[in-house]
Amino acid sequence: MPSLNTLLTNAKGQPASLGTAATEFITLLDLATRDEDAGIRDAGTLIALALREKARGWLTQDDLIVLLEGQRDIARLRANNAEIALRSRIQSIVIRLLDIALATLIAAL
Repeated sequence: MPSLNTLLTNAKGQPASLGTAATEFITLLDLATRDEDAGIRDAGTLIALALREKARGWLTQDDLIVLLEGQRDIARLRANNAEIALRSRIQSIVIRLLDIALATLIAAL
């Protein structure tokens, strides 16, 4: 998987201009992919992979929304059954990542 820096550069190799939500998203995605919990790491990796597949044209926007909504449901179930510390990380990292991505996708419709 390419690094986040690679994914966030424009065609000329310059850093892409990011808004507040995008900056938060990138920070959370980086945290997710480095988390000590395998479930959080897997969720971060899946989100990055889904966005890459959308960028390649292999997923439609509707497909991506359905996929991310399903992942958010799974993350909520996992958080409800987790210990307090893990629950907090799932909610503040994974669920927040998915909420940002979905809000952005739905706003683009």
